[in-house]
Amino acid sequence: MELPLRILYLEDSEVDCELVRQLLLSEGIACDIQRIESESELHASLGQPDFDLILADCTLPGFSGIHALEIARERAPQIPFIFVSGTLFEETAIESLRGGATDYVLKNRLSRLVPAVRRAVMESEERAKNHEMEQRLRHAKQLEAISTLAGGIAHDFNNILTIIMGHAALLSFAAREPENILDIAATIKRASERGAELVQQLSAFACKGESRFSALDLNAQVQDAISLMRESLPKGITIRCNLGESLPEIWADPGQLERVIINLMANARDAMPEGGTITLATTLINAAQIAECVPAPTSSTYLRLSVTDTGMGMDETTRLRIFEPFFTTKPRGKGTGLGMSVVYGLMQSHNGGVNIRSEPGKGTEVSLYFPPSTGRQTVPDKQAWSATESPEGNETLLIVEDEPEVRYFLKILFQYHGYHVLLAGDAETALNQYASHADEIGLVLSDVGLPTVDGFILCTQLKDLNPSLKVILCSGFSADDFKSKMAECGIDGFLSKPYHKDSVLKMVRSVLNKHSQKEGVGQSLEID
Repeated sequence: MELPLRILYLEDSEVDCELVRQLLLSEGIACDIQRIESESELHASLGQPDFDLILADCTLPGFSGIHALEIARERAPQIPFIFVSGTLFEETAIESLRGGATDYVLKNRLSRLVPAVRRAVMESEERAKNHEMEQRLRHAKQLEAISTLAGGIAHDFNNILTIIMGHAALLSFAAREPENILDIAATIKRASERGAELVQQLSAFACKGESRFSALDLNAQVQDAISLMRESLPKGITIRCNLGESLPEIWADPGQLERVIINLMANARDAMPEGGTITLATTLINAAQIAECVPAPTSSTYLRLSVTDTGMGMDETTRLRIFEPFFTTKPRGKGTGLGMSVVYGLMQSHNGGVNIRSEPGKGTEVSLYFPPSTGRQTVPDKQAWSATESPEGNETLLIVEDEPEVRYFLKILFQYHGYHVLLAGDAETALNQYASHADEIGLVLSDVGLPTVDGFILCTQLKDLNPSLKVILCSGFSADDFKSKMAECGIDGFLSKPYHKDSVLKMVRSVLNKHSQKEGVGQSLEID
């Protein structure tokens, strides 16, 4: 059984309302009409479940039909709105249609009302169906993007894991051929670093990577990147620079910026297998010139870095897909397809923008736009690990890690370097260990993701027992995800997984050295 049409009718005449009801019923349109007369009733009615149709007289006591249309278009733009009026001048009729009215009918010509209602309801249903189809299509595209992303990650990680598992199996032959152990270990290390790099690229794509921003000279960064890339460029490729003078500094992460420039130069190199020219240029431009690239500018001017090649170029279809994760035109195994996605993600994190111009056979120009630093203070680089410093120690460390293999790695690593090591797989065991060895333990190294109670709660509990206790936390997430918590809990250091053995040793030694120098609780947080 077809549900009745729910109609909201702005009409001060009950007789006229009943006349409309009877007309619709006589034409086979079942309807449920709610009659209202005031602006307050209109607001209240639009707050209820949606009506199928709004009818309105053009003139009501103390209330204009045109004003009612404005309210309805703002509050419920999806509901058709038809004027039914005794008098409607041509100017008013045109104004109503411009204002979003679906139609208008004169009361002395009500024969037009039924076809107007049917057409309005049919068009509304069609719009609803189209909207639903758009939502489904958008959802399907999201699922396709997730599928592509997952497939790309699975492919690359399967290759990496195959290398690690295969070479780990080769270690079983080491008893017969011990001279191969170092080569096998080196291969496993390289594969692990590939995996770590893939995770870093994914984090950068999601704008989740740890960032260390400072005021930078863009020209100097370009020249440094060129120096790093020059050796990997074939002899047939020439580099040209056209760097602007007296440019303001930009506020950027030097490591991420270097990665972006090198990535663009590598793409340019790969696009010119027969040789060509890569041109890097910088200049200062007005924000109004790049409105389509930076829709929400934070500065009136931007620094533009362009990387242009004379290579094969790309067609429009390829250009439109260039920022999709794992989309690549390179042969399988020659690229992850994350490069330009990472560039896009990093430019978003830098409040900048990116634009690509390319045509088949005419090369490609990639332009990056950075806001000036606006006088912010430069953040000093972290102190480098001095060759004269020793990673050795004799303190007692409490390692809290729920992964047995990681726990074992840390135990052997620190014992090899002279430390005494206590182990715990969860917060409860860690508290028991601390209660038994409180006078011995000089530092606690804990994972954030512990079962039952996380590393932050454990840290708080340990700091309650000993406010001067040094604590370093580790996580697969970056420090940026925990900044406020780390400040609240008084964390002394943070390590992002996967970490290199030198990073762990350096962090522990640095925090312990600061403790021994009695620098106090105001010391800075160590992050690696």
